[in-house]
Amino acid sequence: MHEVTKQNSRLTGLRSVAICLLAVGFCVAVSGCDSSESIQEYLPLLEITESPVANLPTELRPYNWTDSGGSGSCVNASQVYNLTWVGMPELAQWWRDNTAGGETDTSIRRQTDAVGLDYYSTNRADMGFLDWCTATRRSALIWHWPRHCVNFVGFGTDPYRPTDPTEYAWLCDNNRPTHYIPVERNKFARDWDGYGGFGLALAAPPVPPPLFDATLRSTK
Repeated sequence: MHEVTKQNSRLTGLRSVAICLLAVGFCVAVSGCDSSESIQEYLPLLEITESPVANLPTELRPYNWTDSGGSGSCVNASQVYNLTWVGMPELAQWWRDNTAGGETDTSIRRQTDAVGLDYYSTNRADMGFLDWCTATRRSALIWHWPRHCVNFVGFGTDPYRPTDPTEYAWLCDNNRPTHYIPVERNKFARDWDGYGGFGLALAAPPVPPPLFDATLRSTK
């Protein structure tokens, strides 16, 4: 009696499975599955329109600090920005921990040489140098404002004013780094020259540009 009950249970289970399969098949037939396929289409890379091009996340932008005598470290803070932007966070932190106080164009080049970094620099307000920085998505520390150093982070229009065709130099001031500062290109050129015209950009490549996902496109 026990065996018969067990066999009947098996038969009941098989019938249940068969009924479920038939029900699924019926639902598929009734719903009319779409026979069209979706394919993965790789679109061409779009032009990078982010402005500024060396746009470091706000939380990673360094603030100026002082040495034991109260002198600011704007040049070193700007170098920390450069190092962070090219993906050298450990060296950026070392620079932050081991340098302080004012620098000259000679001393910052010497310190950059001392840690084995290649770089490009100008001391004559070469706008072509900054055009190259923009084209290659590099940041550059530059003399700007009296006795001060900031980061140049690219030429470009104002993304918040799409109808404004004006080209600006975008600056990150380490005394107030949470917002980039736009300066009209021609005015910037005059100002930079007046402040000494020095600029330094690291030769190391910047972080990769944004990626564009493949787009799913229906063949229907």
